[in-house]
Amino acid sequence: MLRYGHNGCIALHSSFGSKKLRHPLHTSLVFDSCQNVIPVAWVINSSVDGPYIRNWMDALVERARARHHGWRPNSFLVDDPSLDVFIVRDTFQCRVFLCLWHVRRAWFKGLLKKCVNFDVQKEIFRLLGQILYCAKSGPYVMGTIEEFMQIFIDQREFMEYFKKRWLARIDMWIAAMRALPVSKQELHAVIESYHLKLKSKLLSDMHASSWHRVDWLVHTLTTEFYSIYWFHKYTEECGLLRNHIEEFLPTNSWYRALQISDLDVLLDEEDLHLSKVVSQSDGSLVYTIWNPGSEFSICDCPWSRLGNLCEHVIKVGIICRNRGQVSRSSSACQIYL
Repeated sequence: MLRYGHNGCIALHSSFGSKKLRHPLHTSLVFDSCQNVIPVAWVINSSVDGPYIRNWMDALVERARARHHGWRPNSFLVDDPSLDVFIVRDTFQCRVFLCLWHVRRAWFKGLLKKCVNFDVQKEIFRLLGQILYCAKSGPYVMGTIEEFMQIFIDQREFMEYFKKRWLARIDMWIAAMRALPVSKQELHAVIESYHLKLKSKLLSDMHASSWHRVDWLVHTLTTEFYSIYWFHKYTEECGLLRNHIEEFLPTNSWYRALQISDLDVLLDEEDLHLSKVVSQSDGSLVYTIWNPGSEFSICDCPWSRLGNLCEHVIKVGIICRNRGQVSRSSSACQIYL
């Protein structure tokens, strides 16, 4: 927290396990210099609203400043639009960014489960991203949503899911998009990586009988789970077990994206709707990315087809941003952290 949080970025991973754990888990994360995320605080509470968020954030900042009087982060990422941003900004005295990893993952997983046509998946996903980004500059977002639902009225299963799970909450996301700048997708990939590790460790069916126990959750987090991260950090700094570290803590998509050569990325200057990336494990394979340069890109690689944010989408996004070719759905209003 002191080392990477000062003048760095802190991200909040919200409401994990809300359907299975007795109380949802909220994690404060920091990012090291090697594209890894490190959990620095866990909050176990039924809500992060109002006085609850003020209490634990004040305690976290006081503890950090007791060790380093001038401690202050550069930015804070929130993934829940219902969070009181004014409390976050007042407590940490830094910029607040909206992180779209959660909504992106939920919509993508919903599409994969409830819509079988790949071409339709691509178009729905692109338009969902467009709806969010249009919220920044357009006053008639609800009309756009109604039009979207009419266009894909034949996708009954997905539309029922969208109406039930998201329609009542879309106002919060629209308000957050209008009020906050959006963080870059490289950070989304690292947070998603943490989410997947947490899920595999805590929500395995073998632990189902313990999910309601807060003591089990605290013990697992502070012993088994936390030690994995610091073991990884120790071996990384000392150079030990370098060839075996992925057995303990697999790399994230951002790290893997940085290993892809620019020469392996094929951008069509005449058709900005798609790009291609050569596989790093098999040079004979080429993956296609649709809607490149946007958080709502889709890749046809196996990892992406499971609903994850893959290294190919990240790599293409970095190149598009560097070349000023950000997707039209976000180019007019995106601010990168």
